[in-house]
Amino acid sequence: MTPGEYVDIYLNLGCYVGDAFVRARVRNYLQDGKAPQSPRAKEAFSTLKSAVAPLAGVSALPTVFNVNGDRYALASLDRVFKGKGAPDEIQDVIWLASLAGLVDETNLALYVDTNLGVDCGGLVANYYGIGHPSPDKPNDPLATGIKPRTIWESKTKRREATSIAVGDSAVFMQDVKGENPDIKAVQKQDGNYDTTTGSQAFHIGLVASKTMLPDGTMTLEIAESSGQARSGGNGANVRSLGTVRPVVSGGLVYCMDGTNRIYFTAEPSDASPAMPYWSEA
Repeated sequence: MTPGEYVDIYLNLGCYVGDAFVRARVRNYLQDGKAPQSPRAKEAFSTLKSAVAPLAGVSALPTVFNVNGDRYALASLDRVFKGKGAPDEIQDVIWLASLAGLVDETNLALYVDTNLGVDCGGLVANYYGIGHPSPDKPNDPLATGIKPRTIWESKTKRREATSIAVGDSAVFMQDVKGENPDIKAVQKQDGNYDTTTGSQAFHIGLVASKTMLPDGTMTLEIAESSGQARSGGNGANVRSLGTVRPVVSGGLVYCMDGTNRIYFTAEPSDASPAMPYWSEA
């Protein structure tokens, strides 16, 4: 499965609402703590937990719970409302919300647009199959997602120009110092980064398509979920960078996206996308 096809799963996610098989368009950007989507998501998650607890026969949902014979990990539901949810976890949330009377066919689109979404690290982690909790492993240490810098510092094979491939991670860096993206910016007390000290890895996506051209340039498309204008807009999408020129410096290849650089690392050898339970009724 290509990254572009994976984005399409989020944008056309088959879900059950009661007995009806419907489509949900999980199109918005959701990052934990970032307005306006995150405050609504937190409130919706609290409401869902309160509404589902009686269905599970408890006063408050435990780490793992059962509804109608099916087991659920609370961490999986939590991830959905923090922008980290995989397609199957979002299906679980919509199904449980329908059982609890919070969602039906008439308000599903509004519920999803208002409360749900995915952020850049969530999309990449789920495409690679990283951090997905389960009832048997409810506390996966990477369940809260991966940061762009974490992927870069994992030192998975870093790319040269001709070896960039579909499925690679595309790590967006701002203010690279000394041609060395490993020199990272110091995070200040207010949470922002002092980019005079090094680069900020501020965004991550996936190479959706790449074509080398005879003049040494290439056309490039990036699958991503972005909430910032500097990275292309809002929510899950595939964005064309048009024709870009790969530049090799310090043994690493990058291309420009405006004033920012994009560096590339290979898809992990054990990558396996987190998939929906079903895509067709």
